[in-house]
Amino acid sequence: MMEGEGWRCIWDAKAILGESTIWDDRDGCIYWVDIEAPSINWYELASGAKGSWATPAWVSAIAPRASGGFIASCVDGFAHVDPKRQVYAPMLQPIPNPKMARLNDGVTDRKGRYWSGSCDSSQWDESTTAEDKESTLGNFEKRSTGELYRLDVDGTVSTQERNIVTANGPAFSPDGGTAYVNDSMPLVSWVYDVSENGTLSNRRDFLTFKPEDGYPDGMAVDVEGCIWIAFYESWKLRRFAPDGTLMEERHLPVRRGLRPAFGGTAYDRLFLISGSQGYTSETFAEQPLAGGLFEILDVPAAGLPNIAFQG
Repeated sequence: MMEGEGWRCIWDAKAILGESTIWDDRDGCIYWVDIEAPSINWYELASGAKGSWATPAWVSAIAPRASGGFIASCVDGFAHVDPKRQVYAPMLQPIPNPKMARLNDGVTDRKGRYWSGSCDSSQWDESTTAEDKESTLGNFEKRSTGELYRLDVDGTVSTQERNIVTANGPAFSPDGGTAYVNDSMPLVSWVYDVSENGTLSNRRDFLTFKPEDGYPDGMAVDVEGCIWIAFYESWKLRRFAPDGTLMEERHLPVRRGLRPAFGGTAYDRLFLISGSQGYTSETFAEQPLAGGLFEILDVPAAGLPNIAFQG
C-alpha cells in the first residue's frame, strides 16, 4: 500500500480500463470492473482481501440489485451478474445498433432505477488493437451515436437522451430531482431536472472544459450536493458545487482517474479506480500506480448511500 498527499493506493491492480467503482453494503467490499481485461473485481475493506472474476464478456458498469448480485451494463446490453457465484445472465439490449455504440457507465438513481449511457464504438471491432483504441481517444470527429437509457424496475427501457459521443455518469442530487451527465469527448457536463417518474427535462450546460482540463469521466455526489468528477488525462479529481463553482481540486499520482465512489459503512470514504490503456514501460516508469484503486483522504463530506436496483 502506497500513500501520498491526499491519497492512498489500496490496490496496485494495473487495471487497463477500470470503471464502475461502487461500494456494496452486503459484503463490505469496493467493487470495480475492467472493460479491457474483462473482469469484476472486489476489495474487502475490513481485511484487505482481494477477489476477481474473469467475466465471459466485457462489463462496463455494475450496481447492486435488491434481488441479489448486480445489474450490469455489458456487451449484451443489460444483464444480471453475480461475480462471487460467477453468474452472467443477459436481460435485454437497449442499443438499436450495437455495432455503432456500446454501453458505458451506469448507476442507480434515488428510486432504484438503473441508468446507463452508451458511447460511440463505430471505429472499433474485434480486430481493433489496444494501440488503435488509444489513438481514437482524443478524436473529436467520432460520431454522436451514444444515448442515455433508463431501466425501470418493471424492465421497461426508455431513451432519455440522444446524440452523445461518450456518456459518463449520470449522478443524482441528494433529493433525486437533479441529474448530471458527462459527455466526455466534447468536454461538457449537462444538468437536468428529473421528474417523479424519472423523465429528464430542461437540459442545460453545467460545466464546459478545455482539453488541458482533461476529459470529464465518472462522478459521485456527496451529502452537500457537491459533484466529484474524475478527469481522464489530467491527474485531477475535482469537486464542484451545485452551481458549478469549483470547490477543490485533488492532484492524483495517475493521469487517468475514471470513476470515484463513496463507500464504507458511513459512506465517509471516497475511492477511485484508474486506467492504463496503451501504457508502455516508459509510461509506467512515470506513473507506477496507473490502473490502481485509490482511497482519497480527508474528504470534507460523506457520500450518499447506494440505492439498489429494485427490478
